[in-house]
Amino acid sequence: MSFKLYPYQERWIKDKSRLKIWLAARQIGKTTSLCFEALKFATEKRCSILILSTTERQSMEVMDRIASLLDVFKKVIDLRLIRESRSEIMLPNRSKIVALPASPTTVRGYSGHVFLDEFAFHKDSKAIWTAMLPIISKGYSVRVVSTPAGKSGKFYELWENATQLGFSKHKVTIYDAINEGLNIDLEMFKRTMDADAFAQEFECEFIDEAFSYFPLEMILNAVSSECDSWDGIKRGIFYMGIDIGRKRDITAIVVVEKLGDVFYVRHIDEMYKENFEAQRLKIEMLKNTYQPHRICIDSTGLGMQLAEELQRKYGSTVESVTFTQPVKESLVTYTRMLFEKNALKIMSHQGLIRDIHSIKKYVTEAGNIRYDADRTESEGHGDYFWALALAVHAGAKPSEMPYIVSRSRRQALELTRGY
Repeated sequence: MSFKLYPYQERWIKDKSRLKIWLAARQIGKTTSLCFEALKFATEKRCSILILSTTERQSMEVMDRIASLLDVFKKVIDLRLIRESRSEIMLPNRSKIVALPASPTTVRGYSGHVFLDEFAFHKDSKAIWTAMLPIISKGYSVRVVSTPAGKSGKFYELWENATQLGFSKHKVTIYDAINEGLNIDLEMFKRTMDADAFAQEFECEFIDEAFSYFPLEMILNAVSSECDSWDGIKRGIFYMGIDIGRKRDITAIVVVEKLGDVFYVRHIDEMYKENFEAQRLKIEMLKNTYQPHRICIDSTGLGMQLAEELQRKYGSTVESVTFTQPVKESLVTYTRMLFEKNALKIMSHQGLIRDIHSIKKYVTEAGNIRYDADRTESEGHGDYFWALALAVHAGAKPSEMPYIVSRSRRQALELTRGY
């Protein structure tokens, strides 16, 4: 085939073991390998394959990847599909590939081979695995692939006990991938990520999350398909949080919508090494798009000038926040309270998940409590998290009058159809 597979991808695809697990760095093509193997399974023998992803959006991306690979397979095999939808395809030999967001109920109603993509980030991973055990006992194949996400969850348990459980183990760090031909700007990731995050996502190290103030399970429980597949219709009040960076850190922007007492992340943006004029223009563009009721911006150090400029132009809509330790404590504890009350729903944005998980609670030698993310001289320090914390802080006051978005008559009627 006129399709390039890296040696580590070929090793994975050619491994015929019934149980396989792959500990893989990000951005090395592991999902492509999973989809390629699924098509290879389906073309060689009639079968059913279920690919489970973390969210509906990611399962749709899996189907898009399969669609692009079909063009490659069609060059050597007759693959006129019998059935095709956004979540399923059926091949001429009646083989079926289904891609769905992961849940225990999805597995229970299925019979066939199961491929788990980014399994460490699946909500209810242990329940999903328990529901899948009867399928495994019937002789079907299981493929488990993921980047590590802390020393907890079913993926971590499977990897640590893979040999005893009979799994064939594959591990590919970013350095392994580069040595085998992958071309990637690794220095950019090193500059913009903290040391622990880089070690976990690119060096395949399971980082102990005992000191994280936001356990991974708590974060994953807040990931919502309603955020990933938002229809763009404004129904609540919007708020924006901005964490300013210039040379070492990114400028992170998070926009949330408040519906009742629940915040939904609607947009995440970032800028790296952009001058302040470019940052101001981006912020103004997002303000015009989402019309937030309040914007909270980090005015510590570098952010002071930009915060003052925006305040002069937009008045009380913009609130500058100086990151003292008491302020950080207030932001962190309020954000955690929202997670605990299920009042904050987020996207399956890896940078945001990583930064939330990076926040730690420290006790200084003087007995003071400090909340922050680890950083080195040249790396980030939870930028997406602080933007999120500022956004929900902007919407923390319950006494505000709602902002009413005007719509045309036809659109208003469509919104109320069926009630």
